Amino acid sequence: MPLRGEAVEKRRGGMTTGLYSNNFPRAFSKILKKAGVSCYQISRYTGLDQAYLSRLKRGQKNNPSPETIVEISLAIAHFSEEVTLRELESLFNAVGRSLQIRH
Repeated sequence: MPLRGEAVEKRRGGMTTGLYSNNFPRAFSKILKKAGVSCYQISRYTGLDQAYLSRLKRGQKNNPSPETIVEISLAIAHFSEEVTLRELESLFNAVGRSLQIRH
């Protein structure tokens, strides 16, 4: 049994995760599809490596930094008015973070 404060690791879909399951690939793919935006477009807008973005989307990379998620979110918002702030927050929630949006 893990001690209090230790990360509980799980094996899910070939990915080892900490306290939070890594749902980033699912959330990222869903938002990209809704927005009609490609990893290439996000790469051109943000300067993030397109291969890195593709690996995030496929789940081959996980736990992007909050700064990276902000850059991705700003790019998606730039290219699409269809995606809501709540949906963008789902990218943060998918890796155990929050924007702390107050309603």
